[in-house]
Amino acid sequence: MSDQDEEKGKGHSGAGDNSGQGGNGGNPGHDGGDGNPGHGGGNPGHGDDKVTILVDNVPKRVRGGQWIVSELKAEVGVDPAKILAEITPNGLKDLDDSNAVTVREGSRFMSHARTGGSS
Repeated sequence: MSDQDEEKGKGHSGAGDNSGQGGNGGNPGHDGGDGNPGHGGGNPGHGDDKVTILVDNVPKRVRGGQWIVSELKAEVGVDPAKILAEITPNGLKDLDDSNAVTVREGSRFMSHARTGGSS
């Protein structure tokens, strides 16, 4: 039985080699290297690189890199009276209008009404 197991292993090994070669042959056609510069996060000096972000679940194309929050709100159409919050793995992070925020491909934001007004 051990001879059969070895033969099975050889068969799988050969199949793995062929599928790996096919995968490598397909990658150059996808031009994966050309997609990376569009991420913008690695090239902060290139202010004209566009990234897609989500604002209130709506995709928006903006320049990647540093933004003043009030300018980002104006660019993506968020009411200046609202707070812009960044959606992070740890929850929502409210952003002060005068502070800077780094915008990367896939960044997610939501707007909400200000709270704590006088009564």
